[in-house]
Amino acid sequence: MYIKLIRSFDTGLRFGYIMMKHTPGYSQNKVKNSIIYLCIAVVGISLFRPEAKAQTDASIKKAKTTVSDADRSLKKYQKFSKIDSVPWLLGGDAALSFSATSLANWAAGGEDQIGVSPIVNLYANYKKGKRTLENYATFAYGILKSGDRKAVKSDDRIYLTTKAGYQLSTKWYYAAAILARTQFAPGYKYTAKDTIRVSDFLAPLYLYASVGLDYRPNKNFSSVFSPIMGRATYARSDDMNVLANAGLVETEKDADGKDVKVPHNSRYEFGGGVIMSLNGDILKKKITYSSQLELFSNYVVKPENVDVTWMLQAKIMLYKNITADLRLDVKYDDDQKATNKETGQLEGPKTQVKNYLGVGLFYQF
Repeated sequence: MYIKLIRSFDTGLRFGYIMMKHTPGYSQNKVKNSIIYLCIAVVGISLFRPEAKAQTDASIKKAKTTVSDADRSLKKYQKFSKIDSVPWLLGGDAALSFSATSLANWAAGGEDQIGVSPIVNLYANYKKGKRTLENYATFAYGILKSGDRKAVKSDDRIYLTTKAGYQLSTKWYYAAAILARTQFAPGYKYTAKDTIRVSDFLAPLYLYASVGLDYRPNKNFSSVFSPIMGRATYARSDDMNVLANAGLVETEKDADGKDVKVPHNSRYEFGGGVIMSLNGDILKKKITYSSQLELFSNYVVKPENVDVTWMLQAKIMLYKNITADLRLDVKYDDDQKATNKETGQLEGPKTQVKNYLGVGLFYQF
């Protein structure tokens, strides 16, 4: 009988301890904890009879399991809250694509060729409350060597974008954006007679500043409508070909009424435009893509001639970190002159197209 009483007393105490430990307010008031413990223990002693020990142990085990499950759920929630409270999101990706062709006694002719094209995309985005700040950067430089000729660049880009927003509704934001477009190294046009330098570092440099409304129906699409947009074109060069290629050489009349070419290092335009961005993935992230379309119309000079810049990048995951890369750039600038490949003479504006397809290594961070 005494043994049964001791077992009953022990079971009641254990039940009281478990229940008290998981009672709200535990460890905050020692006196209150003691009273709760004694009350629950007394109830436990009266309820847990020796002959119901097996049932009591099962109940205690179930209670412990329930508490453990709840504790794990709470930890997940705490982890999510901790991540969600961090306003900055940093990351990016890097890719190294390459191509090679080697010929030996090839009857159809041709030349050995090798190409390398690294590209790095970075982002640093901030969101807190109704305020957002998005920063994107793309750095790309490609080299192509054919036969015994010098290596030439096949890609050269420095693209920087900063966009600040303030939420108006679920899909609309006030937005202000700054864009910068330039390149790392000199660029050349190769004609039948000569090699002509047409670009250089910061020559040209295109700067856009805009204020407007940003429409975001989902996380993958953004469209900034800017009735107020300014564009500056700058060239850190005195080369007439570089300035002309950037649209910074104007034809003016001299004192005798003759046409003369006058170079400038900068030009400022005022107008409006649209910047659309789209990114996402399909087939469970086997294919990822990003695209941006920029439209600009000069309110003062030929507003009907809209300048267009469209960029498309797509990656197809072939195996782990091996990807096939597709890049397409399409441009039309009414002020930018084209160079004739045969004569080297400047002509009127033309649609510019550059595409690239390669296989290489990819790393996301």
